[in-house]
Amino acid sequence: MAESLIKGVSDTAFMVAAWRAAESERSDALFRDPFAARLAGEHGRAIVASLRGFLGGWQVVIRTLIIDDLIQKALAAGADTIVNLGAGLDARPYRMELPESLHWIEVDYPQVIDWKADKLAGDHPRCRLDRIKLDLADLTGRRALFADLGASSNKILLVTEGVLPYLTADAVAALADDLKTIPGVSWIVDYFSPETMRYRKLLALNRHMRAAPFQFEPGDWFGFFAEHGWKPVEMRYLADEAVRKRRRMPLPFSVRLLVKIRRLLSGGKDDGLQRYAGYAVLRPTDSA
Repeated sequence: MAESLIKGVSDTAFMVAAWRAAESERSDALFRDPFAARLAGEHGRAIVASLRGFLGGWQVVIRTLIIDDLIQKALAAGADTIVNLGAGLDARPYRMELPESLHWIEVDYPQVIDWKADKLAGDHPRCRLDRIKLDLADLTGRRALFADLGASSNKILLVTEGVLPYLTADAVAALADDLKTIPGVSWIVDYFSPETMRYRKLLALNRHMRAAPFQFEPGDWFGFFAEHGWKPVEMRYLADEAVRKRRRMPLPFSVRLLVKIRRLLSGGKDDGLQRYAGYAVLRPTDSA
């Protein structure tokens, strides 16, 4: 087995950009990201080429559509600041239709921010854009950032796209507690059901992602966030969005067969796959 090209979480940013670039090249593309190929570079293309049969590309496409829509809904509802924590190589401030008055803040590791700034040096974002070099594990730095955000913005949408799965439960809990202190905040987060982790093992995803494993696996995802003072105000599931967009999940035959067998044994009951993953908009429990 060839050694994985994913050596750490930062490499997943290049992987995601390459998949967005691949989608943009399709004749039936569900979105166009003219910056993704440049951001992915040879490294991102090499990672994706090594992941044949990996479902991550489909997931990235569908999650991109969901989060784009959630952002537009937040803007329509009056959000004046978007904060993308662990922004990776996302190009939304450049490719989306955004009000010029919007303040967009990207936070990520210094090396990711530097790469992105270099590749997009000749391009202009569609809103006010600031980039902050910060490891989210730096508690002092992130708490100072959150305090500044609370003082300078009225209605904030935080995005952690593809970030929480790589954190431990303790790290997610601490982040949830810190974010809750920001007035007027909403938060877009990844949702994965307990069934998802079992299917990941069936698809042999762990061997590709050994250096960047999923760690956040609460037995009760909704209960976990409720315990830390957050409630879901909207849920968007990948499978539902895929049906709407006519881009169904390309499951391998062996997994499709296993799903059918499980449903037969359960009398046709939903086994969690239909709502196996998605994105939630959370708000603090004590918010109006």
